[in-house]
Amino acid sequence: MNLRKKPLLQKSGGAGKEIFFYGDFKFRPAKIKKIVAENPKVKSFYLKHASTKLPHPGQFVMVWLPGSEEVPMSISDAGADFIRISVAKEGPTTAKFHKLKRDDMLFVRGPFGNSFSLEDSSYLLVCGGCGAAPLIYAAKTISRKGKRCTYLAGAKNQSEFLFLDEARRTGAKVHVATEDGSAGHRGLVTDRMEKLLEKKHFDSILTCGPEQMMYGVVKDGTSRGIRVQASLERYMKCGFGICGSCVLDPTGLRVCVDGPVFDGALLLKTKFGKQKRDACGSRVGI
Repeated sequence: MNLRKKPLLQKSGGAGKEIFFYGDFKFRPAKIKKIVAENPKVKSFYLKHASTKLPHPGQFVMVWLPGSEEVPMSISDAGADFIRISVAKEGPTTAKFHKLKRDDMLFVRGPFGNSFSLEDSSYLLVCGGCGAAPLIYAAKTISRKGKRCTYLAGAKNQSEFLFLDEARRTGAKVHVATEDGSAGHRGLVTDRMEKLLEKKHFDSILTCGPEQMMYGVVKDGTSRGIRVQASLERYMKCGFGICGSCVLDPTGLRVCVDGPVFDGALLLKTKFGKQKRDACGSRVGI
C-alpha cells in the first residue's frame, strides 16, 4: 500500500490548503550520532535523520524509545542529515533517554507544527530553562538572515543555563537573569526584559519557557505594541491533531497543528497562563 496516496486531513495554509498523508506520520529510525551533556539535567542528542524537509525553528518532533512512551520534543538545531533534541530528565521516559549511548536508536515522527515568523529586522528572544531549545535554533536562523538578535535567558541558578556560548557565536547580544543572583541580573527574567525594553526597540519578541513566565512576556510585549510569538508546551498523544489533548481553551485550537507557535495577542484571549489540560483531558491550573 502506498500510504502517501491516501489523504488523512487538511490543514488551513493561508491562500491554499496543506495536505497531510498517512505516510507523513510514520516513524523513521534515527541513530544517535553524538550526545552532549548541556547541564546537570539536560542532554542533547544529535540524531541522524534523513527528513524529507529541513525543520523550521519552532517545529517539533514526536520521539519514541521502544518500551517507553512517545514524547514531543522541540528541535534545538538541524541540518541536512541531522536534528538535535535537548532532553531534560524529568520523569521515567526521559530518564531512559539519558541512559542511551552513541549509536543507539530512536524513532522519530515529524517535523510537526508551525514555526516562528522571522521576517522582521530585530528580535528579542526570551527563554526560561529548557525553553532555550527552539530559541537557539531561531537565533541561528536569524543570524544567517543577517538580522539583529538579543538573547535573554533566565534560570534558577547559573548551572541551569543552556546554549549561551552558541548564542554568542551567532553574534547575538546575550543577557542572563538568575533567581539566586549567581549570574547576571538577580531576579526574574521578565524583570530584566522590562529594563531592556525601556532602553531599546525590538520589532518582534520570541519566547519559550515556563508558561507563567511566557504570560508575563506576552502581556508586557503586546502592551508596548510589539509582536510576540510564544512557543507552547502541552500534553500530546498523537502530534497531528486527532486526539485533542493539547487543545487551547476556549478556542479549540490544537497546539500540535495550529501551533506550537502562537501570536501573543491571540493567546491573551485564551486560558493561556492560567489553565491547561492534563493527560486525562481535565482542565487544570498552571
